[in-house]
Amino acid sequence: MAETTVTVGWGQPKIEVKKLGDVSGEWQAFATPVEGTTQLTTTQGDKMEAKIEGGENEAVKYKKNTYQLVFDVRQVPERTDPIIDSDGVVADEYSVRITPENATAIGALIDRASVNVQKKFDAENGLVKTYTFDVLKAPTGDSVKFKVITDE
Repeated sequence: MAETTVTVGWGQPKIEVKKLGDVSGEWQAFATPVEGTTQLTTTQGDKMEAKIEGGENEAVKYKKNTYQLVFDVRQVPERTDPIIDSDGVVADEYSVRITPENATAIGALIDRASVNVQKKFDAENGLVKTYTFDVLKAPTGDSVKFKVITDE
């Protein structure tokens, strides 16, 4: 029996953004996130239940899931942020792509997201920005497309 190779997407991700409506259409990379902070989380869609007398469900349906991407980037004078905020508010929407360290593994493409930035300072890390991307309805297909990321 032949051994199967498994392509796992762990390790240091590359996170890039592109401002929606930007004519240049170029992806801009973030600095490497602070270790252990990159997370794309799913919130299960609301559950709808069709109850009948006695409390049993005659039918159950779920609404669509929602997604949120969060990561921290340590701020240093030598780095330029690809996203500008004013007291956390970001005026534009962005596309985001996450490429795993092993670029042949499955990553994530977010066509459209709203962004918030939170700044914090501590003695261990200095100034850190937490980027929160709330995923919005995509023009086509799923809100988050899980696939091998290529320069498209």
